[in-house]
Amino acid sequence: MAYNWLRLGMGSTIGRLWAPAAVIALVPVAAHVQSTIDLWWLMHLFGGAALAFYFSRWMPLVALSFACTGALAWEAGEFALDQVAGTALQEGNLDTMSDLLLSVCGAAAYLSFAALWRGRGGR
Repeated sequence: MAYNWLRLGMGSTIGRLWAPAAVIALVPVAAHVQSTIDLWWLMHLFGGAALAFYFSRWMPLVALSFACTGALAWEAGEFALDQVAGTALQEGNLDTMSDLLLSVCGAAAYLSFAALWRGRGGR
């Protein structure tokens, strides 16, 4: 069928957009939660995992590379907003590096779990 790319099943690329979209949708919610617990580390961890989930149709190394690129683009966007709009999304080098490392760890954790799941006969 010529329109196979429009399928919205879980196996299709478009059908996998729900994971990164959900993380992006939760960012404003997490920003407005007044809590003594800092939830940003969890958002970056889930963000990396969501990107790895989205790109996991390709080889794991390619999926990890794309997830890392997505995390880097996110941090570049934070930097750009800080410069242009005068926000304070990045609190310094430690904040930026920990965000990047958490995203990479989330992506690696998802891809490891998915490989183990497939190895045990899942999906």
